[in-house]
Amino acid sequence: MRSGSAPAPVILPVNFLVRDGAIVFRTAVHGLIAGNIPDEVAFEVDRVDAATSEGWSVLVVGRAEPVTEEAETARLRESAPASLGGGEHDLYVRVTPRDVSGRRVGGRALH
Repeated sequence: MRSGSAPAPVILPVNFLVRDGAIVFRTAVHGLIAGNIPDEVAFEVDRVDAATSEGWSVLVVGRAEPVTEEAETARLRESAPASLGGGEHDLYVRVTPRDVSGRRVGGRALH
């Protein structure tokens, strides 16, 4: 944390899935994200095709919370993508969208 001010945003790449209208990702139980899950988060996903310079960007703002239900955790263990970081990633975090916005990205630049 920065002295005398609010904590700085944490921006990290994660693998995720969409389940029942929410975004779910895995993280380490004692990791950077787990120790700092704010009530409201921003989650961005981008995809750009390098060959055509076309793609899209989606921003979700919503509530983040650890998944604590044992049945849901068990289901997620079977279907969640592997974590990008090494080590144990046994905490699942659910982001329930409040606002969703997005846009298409460009196309080839003309010379």
